[in-house]
Amino acid sequence: AISPDGLTLASGSYDKTIKLWNLQAGKELKTLTGHSSLVLSLAFSPDGLTLASASEDKTIKLWTWDVDRLMALGCNWISDYLRTNPTVRQKDKQMCSD
Repeated sequence: AISPDGLTLASGSYDKTIKLWNLQAGKELKTLTGHSSLVLSLAFSPDGLTLASASEDKTIKLWTWDVDRLMALGCNWISDYLRTNPTVRQKDKQMCSD
């Protein structure tokens, strides 16, 4: 399945995994695990934030992500480290700034 923005390909496999690929770079982004049998079908939601997968194990899984939310959570988690660690480069201290 190709994401609505055309940037990501999701492929299902006999090895029970789903792989997400960056189409522009031709590189694997992530491997999703959770099915106990081969993955038969994949479909992205129209907004591209949810991927549905169907497996021979008779389950359907919804994989949801929101990159902006994940980035905000990550920046919240490392903000003190970036601000107070003297070994962090100045330009890296700005990575979570607006």
